[in-house]
Amino acid sequence: MSKISWKIWRTRCVRKTLACLGVIAWLGFSSCATQPGTPVCLAGATLDEGGQCVAQRAAVHYLPFREGYKTFVSQAFHGAQTHKGYDAFSVDFECEEGDPIVASRSGRVWDVREDSNHGCPDPVCGKDSNYVVIDHGDGTYSSYHHLRYLGAMVERGEEVCAGQVIGMCGSTGYATAPHLHFTLSDRVRTLPLRFVEGYHQKGNGVPIAKTQYVSENKLRSQCSVGQWSELGRGAFLHQGIELDRGVPLVLKPGSRTILSGRFFGDQPKIAVHRRSADSGTWISECVDKGPNGEFSVIIDWPALRFPSGRYRMMMTGADSACYEASWAWSYDVQVLP
Repeated sequence: MSKISWKIWRTRCVRKTLACLGVIAWLGFSSCATQPGTPVCLAGATLDEGGQCVAQRAAVHYLPFREGYKTFVSQAFHGAQTHKGYDAFSVDFECEEGDPIVASRSGRVWDVREDSNHGCPDPVCGKDSNYVVIDHGDGTYSSYHHLRYLGAMVERGEEVCAGQVIGMCGSTGYATAPHLHFTLSDRVRTLPLRFVEGYHQKGNGVPIAKTQYVSENKLRSQCSVGQWSELGRGAFLHQGIELDRGVPLVLKPGSRTILSGRFFGDQPKIAVHRRSADSGTWISECVDKGPNGEFSVIIDWPALRFPSGRYRMMMTGADSACYEASWAWSYDVQVLP
């Protein structure tokens, strides 16, 4: 490598390092690199349409309990027991069986489960947790897990205000005792957040393990609830696909979605893959790309084929037979009644 090339390379490295350090200083977290296996930057940053990580401030929520309720954080971010991988930015709050759980922020109920009456102190029970998930309209979702049997107080599609009771504390799923497992996510990974009570009572909004807080989450009689979240134009950039417009994630049975954009890869087709969130075979639909990679595909959601429920969806390039497509994860789509 020549001296000039070395200087250019070194300068670029220094600039990237300083940019990364700037994100660390702003967010207070340990990395700003793109995490392997995900299409987006690490929690606390978003991927812009040019494929660059853009820092954003952590969201601020209220504690998910009624005003005046005292709770203890038994496990916080990166907890050694279970808060690893996808659950890295989760928070466990102590609560008694049947205690009310409230919305930490206004939104629309994305998903609900309350039919499980089973829990145990073993990861094998993880699939048995009851929960409520709220879509806040900005691409973030708060999740409330381990609710008691028949302990969800809301239904899918319902609008809720911050402070409104949405469920009851329990110990379903992977749990040793009643508690609330709370997360904020973008449905791909959990995100860091701050709590109003932390700022007021501790001088720092980050939830701290082995620390007590008193909820300041007042019930609101009225609130502004935005629209459902959508996938952005760059949601499939990791597959070489850029869309012309966002993609709705909540549909009615019989809906039709038009997906158009440009594919930058070498494969001759673009495929849209769908299946039930629970199980089943992937259904793939392919269209040819144009000479400049442009494409447009109509995706129907007939009620008999896609009844009310949750589905997985991904877009990829594909060969002439609509094969040779691969992906490690997928997005959730809700079909509401």
